[in-house]
Amino acid sequence: MAYEALYTRGRPKTFSHLIGQEHISSALTRAINNNRLSHAYLLVGTRGTGKTSTARLLAKAMNCDAVHEAQISKKNLQSTEIPCNKCASCLSIDSSPDNVEFDAASNRSVEDVTRLLSTAHLAPLQSRIKTFIIDEVHMLSFEAVNSILKLIEEPPPNVAFFLATTELQKVPITIRSRCQVLNFRLIPQEAIANYLKRFANKLEVELEEEAAKKIARLAEGSMRDALTYLDQCYSMADKKISLADVNQTLGLISDADLDEIISAVKSQNRAEVGRTLNHAFRSGLSSISIAESLITRLRDLEFELLGGRNEFELNMIENFVDDLRKTVLEMQGSGVPDIILEMALMKFSAPKIIFTQPTKVRTVEIPSETSPIEVPAKNSEQKLSPEKPSPEKKTLPENEFDNGIDETNKIFYDIYRLIEEGDDKIRGALKAAKIVGFSGNVLTFSFKKSVAEKFFSSRYKKKFESKLAEHFKKEIRVETVIEGESVSRDKNTEIQENLNSAVKVFDVAEVEKIDEE
Repeated sequence: MAYEALYTRGRPKTFSHLIGQEHISSALTRAINNNRLSHAYLLVGTRGTGKTSTARLLAKAMNCDAVHEAQISKKNLQSTEIPCNKCASCLSIDSSPDNVEFDAASNRSVEDVTRLLSTAHLAPLQSRIKTFIIDEVHMLSFEAVNSILKLIEEPPPNVAFFLATTELQKVPITIRSRCQVLNFRLIPQEAIANYLKRFANKLEVELEEEAAKKIARLAEGSMRDALTYLDQCYSMADKKISLADVNQTLGLISDADLDEIISAVKSQNRAEVGRTLNHAFRSGLSSISIAESLITRLRDLEFELLGGRNEFELNMIENFVDDLRKTVLEMQGSGVPDIILEMALMKFSAPKIIFTQPTKVRTVEIPSETSPIEVPAKNSEQKLSPEKPSPEKKTLPENEFDNGIDETNKIFYDIYRLIEEGDDKIRGALKAAKIVGFSGNVLTFSFKKSVAEKFFSSRYKKKFESKLAEHFKKEIRVETVIEGESVSRDKNTEIQENLNSAVKVFDVAEVEKIDEE
């Protein structure tokens, strides 16, 4: 006997076997028990969710001897008993001339439909009810739809129609209004995985939990797709199907390889990113498949982090997914998708925030209101001192500065995210800036004169201050100074940073050139 595909062997035999469509099976069971079945049903849903299988079960149930006897005696049957699959009608339904099934995708003309429905007005030869199952009904031509419209509106006695479609919006309203609509849902991954494990046991094959979950995820709510994937793995496995077997058979990249790429990006190690990505390319997968697998894996990692206090990492994942999504769109239709993905990962793994911690106890000098403060140029080692020799001094412990580093890291990550979604000029200005002081509630930026005058207006300052206040839970003021010039602090500013020994806290590699003209 020829080998039978698993998706045909796994078709439901009774209404109780409709996985993930319990709302439909229970409704149809009640309608059968109360003898309230309609003459026309429109079954709507994604591929592989059980539309055609349900239509066949209904056709069987309408002609089942056990169901007919139960309706006469007013006995309620369970979903496991409908249809019985034992009587002569159930056993011969597939070859019965009274059960007509055709695909509207390949028989869409008015001549095809007229020929197939030519026997609708004739009495059934063997069955009680003549059934017509039309799959992909939205593919029928306008004339073909009109040819069956009258039959559905005024059906001959003992005739039932089952119309299945994946695109309800393409079915004419004249057809929809004359049918009872059954909406099929996507089958949950957990339900698919559990069914696959039970089905594998019947095949005397052990299906590992993780392997079942991976197949269920790939199926995207379609039981037929899940059984097709299982069939591939089953044909090449021995007595056990592991996650590695699924990845190898279906040509997938493993979660371990994906985690290596993600870890390299998070650690901002470009060399490691290149190595792990080249390893993924050697597996033979397309770059778009790798990018989409990364998005799926990041989504799983994000769900694992939900409920915790990892807001910074969650923000990183969300930004990573946004970049990958844009990269996939750019890769589609490109002649060099591998290079596009590689450059995107390299760019995302580029260090954006660099922190250096002080190693010595710092001295804070608070000058008087009239004392100008000299802001040294980059790499300058000249020691600056206030004009008046009597500043108030105090010593800060080394860890006072260190405690703010992680929080500052988070805050500037969010500021960059805000600016990347906004004005290009603000983003360029921030990339050309340096922080020369961050103490108390005052954050001091150092700009070149042209940049500060052009781009860092009061409106943009308010954006920074608002974002800082959200995270620090207090008001933060942003001050700007011009590189190479002497400026005076305003009298309400309390200086707690000795600019003579200021530590460069924040330094972003200049990616964009700012027009200084």
